[in-house]
Amino acid sequence: MLHRKRKINQHFSKGGYKQYRTPSVFGGKSQKPKKKLELPKFNIKPIIFVVVLLLVLYYMFLSGKFSIREVIIEGNKEVSSDKISQYVHKGKNILFFNSSTLRKQILADNPQIKDVQIIRGIPDAVKIVVLEHENKLIWQTGGIKYLIGTQGKVTKQVLDGEIFDFPIVNDSKNLPVTLGQDIVSPNFIAFVTNIKDNFFSTTNIKPTYFEITETTFDVYLYTEAGFYVKFNSMRSSSKQLENLKKVLVEKRSDVHEYIDLRIDGWAYYK
Repeated sequence: MLHRKRKINQHFSKGGYKQYRTPSVFGGKSQKPKKKLELPKFNIKPIIFVVVLLLVLYYMFLSGKFSIREVIIEGNKEVSSDKISQYVHKGKNILFFNSSTLRKQILADNPQIKDVQIIRGIPDAVKIVVLEHENKLIWQTGGIKYLIGTQGKVTKQVLDGEIFDFPIVNDSKNLPVTLGQDIVSPNFIAFVTNIKDNFFSTTNIKPTYFEITETTFDVYLYTEAGFYVKFNSMRSSSKQLENLKKVLVEKRSDVHEYIDLRIDGWAYYK
């Protein structure tokens, strides 16, 4: 027993069992893993954004989808639709259409027009809504007749053959006027219109035309009866018509040339 144990120790001391070690699991040279081929990384989102942006720009500006094809005119009477539509160039991109500039140009070139509204009808239509001056009388000077609006603006020259049922005011001085010019006040327009509308019902005499001499304060109305009436446009038209009626009732046979009503409370006749 002792001998055997000693023999085993000898084996250990001489490296006996040591030379029979269990092989290491990780023994030998380790193999390096194969490298994978990797493509360079980049962000594709900016590219998609640029492509979409280019498509949108092409659709809006180059495809013709937003080219003006139709011009709609509404509200006009004196100015023709053909004339107004000429201010809009068909085929032009509606997104580059400057409505403010167009509005100013239409108003400057057409004194008959009081205001204008321009509406974009996306994608290809432009609508122009016109508000014209309401004409109230005819102004005659130097043998030429003009239409005058409610605000006293010269809106249009009356052409041969055109007939309007407005009171006629003759300027005895024959001063020249231009289209778009403000020549009388709205008060004067209202006064003349009221006198013309109520003269026959008050006097049973037909008026023919009005005339001004030095200023628009003094207005002479000529009649078919052969005499004329002098009015003051700064005083009440209805009050002066009442005074005229009284004079005609009491002194009609004595009136041969004129009746002057310009001074309040007085009436002169000749």
